[in-house]
Amino acid sequence: MDAGSEVYMLVEQKPIAIVSITGDIIEDLYVVPDKQNNGYGTMLLEFAIGRCKSNPRLWILENNKGAERLYRKMGFVETGRVNSVDKGLDEIEFFIPLTIR
Repeated sequence: MDAGSEVYMLVEQKPIAIVSITGDIIEDLYVVPDKQNNGYGTMLLEFAIGRCKSNPRLWILENNKGAERLYRKMGFVETGRVNSVDKGLDEIEFFIPLTIR
């Protein structure tokens, strides 16, 4: 948070999901496992997108297909940028083109 990150938590009697936003980069979107696939991730992602001033961006691990489905459903597309995080595992950057927002 010292670097300007904003952190938001979705709570219904207890914490359900969390997300952080640094500039236009959405990071650390997480929904507790027993609450996944109930719309909480979509709700928090929509909120995070609304907090971005220009093209929202994020990075996901290439093997996180559930997250990729959610982000594509919300209009994110690959930028073509890839970071190697471990041998054989990459992180892929996604963003929402301004024309969609």
